[in-house]
Amino acid sequence: MGCCEAEVLDHQFGPKRAAADLRRYRRRGPLSATELMLRGLEASMPAAATLLDIGGGVGVLHHVLLDRGVSHAWEVEPSAAFLQAAAEEAERRGHTGRVEFIHAEVRQAADRLPVADVVTMDRVICCDPDYESLLHLALGKAQRIFAYSYPRARWGVRAVTTSQNAVRRLRGRQFRVFVHPPDQMEALVRAAGFERIFQAQSAVWYAGVYTRAAAA
Repeated sequence: MGCCEAEVLDHQFGPKRAAADLRRYRRRGPLSATELMLRGLEASMPAAATLLDIGGGVGVLHHVLLDRGVSHAWEVEPSAAFLQAAAEEAERRGHTGRVEFIHAEVRQAADRLPVADVVTMDRVICCDPDYESLLHLALGKAQRIFAYSYPRARWGVRAVTTSQNAVRRLRGRQFRVFVHPPDQMEALVRAAGFERIFQAQSAVWYAGVYTRAAAA
């Protein structure tokens, strides 16, 4: 994803969307896909782990995980509005100093991103047409645990996604949502040396948590 695509994401996830997402989180807690990921991470999170949250939005994952023992977190996010909302919530929750915010598309920031114990991508890969390079980057930054969520490849989910993308096209919006092939993504994760330790799904979302396999 290049600079043009990063601008598309920054426009799609602007101040109104960021404010609405933060209000919703404060009132109702994490979305269903995020809850699935948190369920899996609870059982596998290393003590005092570090966390790299890719495309973290208003920061729901790292807000919760910092409360549950993560020692330090980084969020990399192309939307300035979402980062501002995440920083506001971090200050409110007393996390200032334990989380760092990086305003960039993840590929553009790859060289300056840390290697962390845990890397998460919640509802991120579906916003990117090139899932292979995004997965390779994220897995390369994960020292121990990798977790992600994505829309299930069901006909109903595909139909809704196709319809939503058609409406965006008619309105002249460049943002698209993608339903990538689960089997191929799973193969990429395993080829990078990770084993699945948790999976869960809702009607729309799938979440998986993986641990780096021990060297033979």
